[in-house]
Amino acid sequence: MALSRESRVDLHIHSNASDGTHSPKELVQEAVENNIGLMALTDHDEIENIEEVKSLTKEKGIAFLPGIEISSTFQDKLYHILAYGTDNGNKELMKLIDHNKHMLNKRNDDSIKYLIEKGYEIDLSEYEKYEYDKRKGGWKSLSFLIEKGICRDVGDYFNRLFYKQKTILFPEFSSTEIVVRTIKNAGGIPILAHPYYEKDNTSIPEKLSRFIDIGIEGVECFHPNHSYDIINKCLEWCKAKGIIITAGSDFHGGFIETRRMGIPEAKIKDINLGDLESKIIY
Repeated sequence: MALSRESRVDLHIHSNASDGTHSPKELVQEAVENNIGLMALTDHDEIENIEEVKSLTKEKGIAFLPGIEISSTFQDKLYHILAYGTDNGNKELMKLIDHNKHMLNKRNDDSIKYLIEKGYEIDLSEYEKYEYDKRKGGWKSLSFLIEKGICRDVGDYFNRLFYKQKTILFPEFSSTEIVVRTIKNAGGIPILAHPYYEKDNTSIPEKLSRFIDIGIEGVECFHPNHSYDIINKCLEWCKAKGIIITAGSDFHGGFIETRRMGIPEAKIKDINLGDLESKIIY
């Protein structure tokens, strides 16, 4: 399928290989139904479903951009970096991803141990034997706690069980500088995901400049957690700098029911693919 300026794009999508609910087949069908001309798969620290989605998009005539959403730490905060077009046979990249998966799995276990220490009636051995059904989305400890009736959903998990005063913090992943360098060494292009995912009073020039200075090549301006004001200001700054501009729904299927593939709506004419164009598979 040839892309035009009017082609709809969604460059931030999750499958059941990480915390989404959709299989590759379901994801591509969703893209067809939403008239997406260019889509990316960007599972968290995971490459498992990339080849299958690549094959399915080709069958359906959808342009495909393979990606990974990699966890990193920058100035003591968690930031996600979208890595597009990487050589997934690169040993340095695979070592980084495997390390991140180990850290996330350890956080699963630590969160359950934390709740046991706080007096919740949880059998650790039962949790350790628990088989997590990835079709539900999310992650093992969340799914287990929902099944046991200890929390309702992902919002309850973070806002009540692990709110900031009592939280199990995210692991300290590799620095964003290391992640960016690793992506580039693997032939990929690093893009900053949703820079204003949470409320942040840092000005756009100040915040985004910090990441450009360490090698980030573009910004995900369109994201459901970004207000129209943030989107427009990010677009203005990125256009002035001449850097890559992307758009993504951060779609997770039924796991985050408020998100829809292709929303916020963006077309090729609204973004700046830059060097990402060379990574697109038709």
